[in-house]
Amino acid sequence: MTGDGYADIAVGVPSEAVRGTDAGAVVLLKGSADGVSATGAQAFHQETTGVPGVAEDGDRFGSSVHLADIDGTGEADLFAAAEGEDIGTVADAGAVWVLRGASSGLTTSGVTSFNGADFGFTGNAGLRFGEVFDH
Repeated sequence: MTGDGYADIAVGVPSEAVRGTDAGAVVLLKGSADGVSATGAQAFHQETTGVPGVAEDGDRFGSSVHLADIDGTGEADLFAAAEGEDIGTVADAGAVWVLRGASSGLTTSGVTSFNGADFGFTGNAGLRFGEVFDH
């Protein structure tokens, strides 16, 4: 993930209480020669400075997570979905955030977010954009 040759793990905690509500979070656990541990772990949610949006009950930020180097820097970027994110007045439309990877871990510098409306899916209550189905 950080380009140091050790595997890191992104863990979604979609029921994490943020600001007193069931909004969700993501935790990055960093790998080392001794394995993966909580040392140097990072946590992100919609109340983290630089992460767009507002933590709301039922957002389920972290309901799906994926690490992949999408910009070719050698450091994995994090995709984090919030399947219950409301978009305007559309309930549970869902959204995805991309946090960029760096040698120190994840950063909110250059974070992006998108939802179904960005792809022409509008007015779809319950779309749950970003949800992953396990079949």
